Amino acid sequence: MKKKILSLLLIVAAFIFVEGANAQSHQMASAADRATKYTDWMKSTLKLTDDQVSKVQDINLKYANKTDELMKAANSKKEKMQALKSQEEGRDAELKGVLTNDQYQTYQEKKKQMKKKMKQSMKEKKAAGA
Repeated sequence: MKKKILSLLLIVAAFIFVEGANAQSHQMASAADRATKYTDWMKSTLKLTDDQVSKVQDINLKYANKTDELMKAANSKKEKMQALKSQEEGRDAELKGVLTNDQYQTYQEKKKQMKKKMKQSMKEKKAAGA
């Protein structure tokens, strides 16, 4: 269970921080900025059409706003993790309706790679801080 929660947290962190965090001030970018940067990444990585870009931007903005609301809520960590998992599943379902099968498969593969990198980065930071 802990591994699932950690994995989910890493995926969400990847979505939130894909070039979205301001490295100098350590402040999280706005939901709109994060959604735009993530959409730009998806556009170049998945070679989205103009129509897809518009739809993906709407989906990313919707879920970036939901994530902001969730993080501000006074829920327990476990409740937040469950809600984040549900949001990720919802986003993926919506994206699956917009992306081609090949694009969706590439998206899933890139998510796994991102998760792996985030996990490794967290291990390195933990080891350096210990």
